[in-house]
Order: sequence, then structure tokens, then C-alpha cells
Amino acid sequence: MSVEPVDPIARSLELVVERAGDPAPQIYARLFAEFPETEARFCRDVSGAIRAEMLTMVFDCLMDPGGPYQANLVRAERVNHDGFGTPNEVFDRFFWIVLETCRELLGVDWTPTFEAAWTARIEGVEYATQ
Repeated sequence: MSVEPVDPIARSLELVVERAGDPAPQIYARLFAEFPETEARFCRDVSGAIRAEMLTMVFDCLMDPGGPYQANLVRAERVNHDGFGTPNEVFDRFFWIVLETCRELLGVDWTPTFEAAWTARIEGVEYATQ
């Protein structure tokens, strides 16, 4: 019986949830601090469902960045967000905000392997969808 290696992104997310619970509040606090104009766009998201869906998309794209569904999803969402007034730079920055928040939540337990995996995957998603 062979043991498959653990994906560093999956492992880092498991640790984030174990230690800090749902990272969504911290991720969105960071987004709104960096881009205050984005907060008003979530005024109808009283249940947090839209925020949860956005994070699910980010995590899905990072877990399988080479999948055709993920690349097309990011391309389509970039266009959708442009229609909401979100520049591509802000849209792309959200992936990095997720990384930075997870890194901060793990603190000393964030490893160079986690950093390298997240960076490579985010760069891959950006490159594949530009």
C-alpha cells in the first residue's frame, strides 16, 4: 500500500482550520483594509454565502490549478468582477491576501514548503488565466 504525499496547500489549510477555525473573517478584514472600496460590494451578503463561495473558488483553484475548469472559472470571474468595478489587479490580489492571511494565522508553523507551494500555485493560476 503506497502512501500519497500530502499536498502542502491542503496541509497548510488543515492546520489553519485546526488552529484558527474559519479564516474567512481575517481574510476579508485584510481585503477590506487594503481595498476599502470593496467592502460596500458585500452589503447584501448578510449570511456570508458570497464570501464563502469566493473562498471556495480560490481554494479549488489552488488545489487543482491546472484543471481546465479552474482556468476558465478564473477567466470568467475576472470578467464578472470587472463588471462590478473590480480591477484585475484587485481580483488577482485576493489570492495573495488569502496566502498572507493563512501565513499569518499559522505563524511559526508556516513552512518554506507551504510558502513555495502557495506562491507557485498562485503564480500558475495568474499565468494560466491572463
